Amino acid sequence: MLEPSVVLRGDVERGIVEVVVAGPWTGRVRIDLAAAVRKALAEQPRALLLNLAAIEDADPAVLGAVLLAERRGAAAEPPVPVLVVAAEADRSQLQSTGVALRVPVYGAAAAAHADLDRRSPPLGRVALRLQPTVLGPSAARTFVGDTVLAWDLAPLLRAARLIVSELATNAVEHARTPFTVTASRRGTMLHLAVEDAEPTLPAVIEVTARREAPLEIRGNGLRIVAGTATAWGATRTDAGKVVWATLRTGSLP
Repeated sequence: MLEPSVVLRGDVERGIVEVVVAGPWTGRVRIDLAAAVRKALAEQPRALLLNLAAIEDADPAVLGAVLLAERRGAAAEPPVPVLVVAAEADRSQLQSTGVALRVPVYGAAAAAHADLDRRSPPLGRVALRLQPTVLGPSAARTFVGDTVLAWDLAPLLRAARLIVSELATNAVEHARTPFTVTASRRGTMLHLAVEDAEPTLPAVIEVTARREAPLEIRGNGLRIVAGTATAWGATRTDAGKVVWATLRTGSLP
């Protein structure tokens, strides 16, 4: 029997966040799933994929969790579509109760991705692959700055350059792997992301703890990002992690 788990996975290229639920359905899993959905929607992804295929034994309570995720996705600004991947027993429940009329249900993630691409082609997205050198953050700033101006988002220029500079600097100093800088337009949001091959998720260090931390892990980078962005966060990917931030395109954060 699998241990119950809820895991977030980011897909930067597709702009999708996947929530993978495995093992028996428990009250703890329900709570963790709700928290994961809230975290995923904060990223303003192109879509949210609930992968329930590894849940053991169909449970009617799964239906409520799916409907809650769909309602929260619809309430996001802009709305985020929710798609579900489920094993046959849960698919049957979702279809027989009418939930599948509100939320598309698939037997495999690949089928969900393909259908999403047919129904909702990706919006504007550009990406640049960089090496972990001292020149990386400067190249990232220039790339994002030029993109923001090309998209007529000049009021966000300073904030976008500042955010990506801090994220790229963290990738160079801590991940020390090649990294990819991505800028995407998602409805009313500008989405910035830096993806690297180090799976350890970053965290803002409290001021008192930061004073006692080794010199190499001190710094205000994420604190600056948190104070500048509309929202920010980090998600593991198949190859490492992605740290992202959003800015509302209608006004400065």
